Amino acid sequence: MQPRNSSPRSGPARWSLGEDGSVILLVLMTLLLTAFALTKYLEKTAVDLLADAREARAGRLRVQAYSALETTLGVLQEFLTVDGGLHSSAEGWGQPLEFAGYAPPEGLKVEATLEDESGKISLRHADYQTLRDLFILLGQKQSDAERLADALLVWMQQGYEPVNSFNARAADYERAAVAHDPPGRSLHSFSELASIQYVRDVLFDANGQPNGLWRSFVDSVSLFDFSQPNVNNGRETTLAAVGSYDAASVKMVGDFLGGLGSYSRQGPGFFHNAQEVAGLVGQGTAGSKLGTEVRCLRVTITVREGQASYRLSAVIAPPGGAALPPANPPAANSTSAADSSSTQDNAAATAGSAAAPAATTQPAASGSQTQPTLNYPFTLLEIQENDEIVDTSPPSQPAAQ
Repeated sequence: MQPRNSSPRSGPARWSLGEDGSVILLVLMTLLLTAFALTKYLEKTAVDLLADAREARAGRLRVQAYSALETTLGVLQEFLTVDGGLHSSAEGWGQPLEFAGYAPPEGLKVEATLEDESGKISLRHADYQTLRDLFILLGQKQSDAERLADALLVWMQQGYEPVNSFNARAADYERAAVAHDPPGRSLHSFSELASIQYVRDVLFDANGQPNGLWRSFVDSVSLFDFSQPNVNNGRETTLAAVGSYDAASVKMVGDFLGGLGSYSRQGPGFFHNAQEVAGLVGQGTAGSKLGTEVRCLRVTITVREGQASYRLSAVIAPPGGAALPPANPPAANSTSAADSSSTQDNAAATAGSAAAPAATTQPAASGSQTQPTLNYPFTLLEIQENDEIVDTSPPSQPAAQ
């Protein structure tokens, strides 16, 4: 007999409804997981595609940058051949791409800027007086400038004895946390400044970051080896510290080169030789420490496409120009690295043929193949791309509130 108010189908009905709900819930969870996995897959795919697109764009901009570099070198070689040397951008090679009629592909903007690296002071040839005077010109007290000059020379010259007997010597580096010896050769990188005693305390802030004096110093000196800075593009610090020019002579040279003051009517000029320099500033002021030709030139190519950009910086030297600093401490009777053909051979690199004369072949030994030799007109001393390029400009200041 059935109990009152009971139904024989109520139990199975409840079970059927519960089973259907479980199936629906399982389907919904499966769809949710599938949608989640698909979303993550699409996000990863989008990132991968964006990375591939950026890499492809960077490669395209890089090719265009090297093409513009070759065009620039071709223009420089033309002026070098016609004029017998490069003296100043006032000769007409200051805007090489415009001179060559260079037209980049549609959508790209290409700029070429030239900086005469030999207008700076070559650290390879800087002596105590030159470095001391440089730091004084950069705003340091004479006592601090002397200590900085001593500290740099202790690092760069073997057996150097500081002028100030209280300054650090090479043996003091043995008592460092990690004992070591100064390299006894010219700097290969400005990052070495952070390892030089006393220099690191003055040229870096409390957080170990380069300060304003570091930027001014790096902007005034060159790591490359050339004996005569170019007066035509010489910085005021170069003219004063190397050429021993007084303020009046520095201004006179600047007015002549820039076509300012009493030279405004003739426009920008340049010196062809030391006799012309002596004729302007006086024989006693024009010393043999300054030259009138470009020995080391930095070429910076910037390619832009929308918000994307690519920078290429190359340092080149014409025949007989600058060289890399010696890799090892020079022997007492060794010649300057600028005169060492082996050093230039190791530094030389070629990148195309836009500026190069026809290739010649060297006679090969019997039974071997003839190897072509490209008579490239410039020695490539350094090449850097994007973040590798050292920026000596001061950091941007936040806007006033």
